[in-house]
Amino acid sequence: MSSIPHFRTLRHLLVCSSFAASLMLPATAAADDAKDILKSMSDYLAGQKAISFSYQSSIEAVTPDFEKLQFVSSGTASLARPDKLRVTRTGGFADVDVSFDGTTLTVHGKNLDAYASIEAKGSVDELFERLADAGIEAPGADLLSAHVFDILMTNVTDAKHISSAYVGGVECEYLTFRTPEIDWQIWIQSGAKPVPRRYVITSKHVGQAPQYTLEISDFKSGPDVAKASYAIEIPKSAKKVDLSELQSLDELPAPTQPGDSK
Repeated sequence: MSSIPHFRTLRHLLVCSSFAASLMLPATAAADDAKDILKSMSDYLAGQKAISFSYQSSIEAVTPDFEKLQFVSSGTASLARPDKLRVTRTGGFADVDVSFDGTTLTVHGKNLDAYASIEAKGSVDELFERLADAGIEAPGADLLSAHVFDILMTNVTDAKHISSAYVGGVECEYLTFRTPEIDWQIWIQSGAKPVPRRYVITSKHVGQAPQYTLEISDFKSGPDVAKASYAIEIPKSAKKVDLSELQSLDELPAPTQPGDSK
């Protein structure tokens, strides 16, 4: 009797595999449709002067024994174009508050009782570029760029509009994209507000194909965005350190290397 659930799971996987095989047929119209929907999302997001949302993210790591582990965090994000950003993230291994006010980037590691502050004058997009050049990348940050479409479409070799779907009770359009290094999927809300609701990145060339998943909820824009503060109140007990000393603020525990996952 204990094998029945496993049999049902296997049967379900076989059905899903059969459906997936049917998606391998050429579909130029589906590719164009996927790109059009993604462009609509990009234009909508770029046109919003202020946005805020809550999110849950998960990142997978694969052990040497091929056991796949999933580390989950949640937080909030507020953006005021062109040069204001506030992001919080709380998980099992970090409690982080990040703020950018157009001139200074401040990172407060609450769990470490430490913070770093660096001069970073410019726009949010310029900040992301500097951080990427320094090897600091936050999966999902591309969605906050004013050039979402161009960034996401870089090196894309295949695109599909799979179907309609629901994420958190919200009707979405389910799109998939492929590049030589990664595959990624996105669920975009249907209708007049094409905002991203779910975003999944799969590392194709890493063992067991680990994934990074971002789910967005409580999305607000324009007048609906509560006025956010972009100045972090640092406790007197917190120690000021170099930004490089806050490496342990990753979503993964210290013994797990980011190279094992996406």
